[in-house]
Amino acid sequence: MRGSAIMRGYAVWTAVFGLIATSAMAKQAPEQPTSPTAKTAVALAPTSPTVALDVATSPITATDRVAEKWLTAMEERHRDHRRAKGEFTQTKTDPVFLEEIKATGKFYYERPNNFRCDYDKPDPSTNLVVGDRVTLYFPDFKQAERYRVGREGSGIGEVNQMLLGFGIDAAKVAEHFLVANDRSTSADIVRLIFVPKAKREERPFARFILELTKRDLTPTMFRIIGEESDETVIKVTQITWNAELPPDIFDLKLPRDVEIIEEQ
Repeated sequence: MRGSAIMRGYAVWTAVFGLIATSAMAKQAPEQPTSPTAKTAVALAPTSPTVALDVATSPITATDRVAEKWLTAMEERHRDHRRAKGEFTQTKTDPVFLEEIKATGKFYYERPNNFRCDYDKPDPSTNLVVGDRVTLYFPDFKQAERYRVGREGSGIGEVNQMLLGFGIDAAKVAEHFLVANDRSTSADIVRLIFVPKAKREERPFARFILELTKRDLTPTMFRIIGEESDETVIKVTQITWNAELPPDIFDLKLPRDVEIIEEQ
């Protein structure tokens, strides 16, 4: 159970973190840029055609300056976001077993590092992160796993903060990732490619790709690529910033008949 649950749970909550790292999904009518974020988007927009990257495999050897500026713009965009809740869809594909698994769910976030993700279809489960403690709960199996996220060496603390995007520290991102801006996207989309600097055995994924609208850094797609070419794509379908959350949303009370596996 340990291997499959961690693979599923870790990738999932990391992915959702990435999605809420960006701005709200509310549809808005086109308008002239007036905010600092919008003006940054216009200033960084490509002015000439460029060669397309293969986002899954193209070598990335350094963080480019345009990507750094987008990270700074994201930091400013989310400075006042303290809480969030929303809904998402997820599609995970495995080329080895030729599987495609689709799921839906809801998520809740409270700054700085409380996060909950509830899957409702096809298999109910809850992924809860409170500080550096993670709980994965599978009600159908009457099992739960608890473990502590490593802080030393892997840079996972900074990884989570970066993915969450609330008070994002661009310097910490640069410390643990190479980040590239793919200019070959359409005129209204930003695509950032993140590659962990950590060794293969220490990183949770090979790379991830985040797409946002240029106008207000609204997310449109988040794609995680695993070490074995498995992929997870998550799309936020609804999000509310600074939402009122239930007071016990991050206090997961497990039934007495649940088997709890504790990992240090």
